Amino acid sequence: MKKTILMLLFSFLILEAQSLSEIKVQSIKNETLHLKELYGQGALLINFWALWCQPCKSELPHLNKLYEKYKGRGITILGINQDTPKSVSKVKSFIASQRIDFPIALDSNFEIFNKFNGQVLPYSLLIDRSGNIVYRHTGYIPGDENAFEKEIINLLNE
Repeated sequence: MKKTILMLLFSFLILEAQSLSEIKVQSIKNETLHLKELYGQGALLINFWALWCQPCKSELPHLNKLYEKYKGRGITILGINQDTPKSVSKVKSFIASQRIDFPIALDSNFEIFNKFNGQVLPYSLLIDRSGNIVYRHTGYIPGDENAFEKEIINLLNE
């Protein structure tokens, strides 16, 4: 029984990593970004957010600080916006006003959000260089960025 459960869990993890490698997103700069290329550089923190979500907007500047601090060490951050296609200009304006430097992609139909079993925004995932999701976090309260940093440091030390 234990072997069966372990085998099923292992199979799920392999499938999850395979499906991650196939995901592509369109950035607000109209570039196609492949998740495998992003997490293959070291690690990838994906943050799902929207303009109508105040905790999301509060979290982004903190994530940008983490991006600036760790981007040279193999950590990439990808923001995936969940607003409607009509809101793209507002998203671009907000990103510029907040001086967010990490890439921002669009997922207005929640397709990618749903693939990652997202329930509420903001929703963040930390993915290691092998494509394994090693950390998930929902919501945001001030100080949550410290938990992200701790997980990032753990990955860098592996």
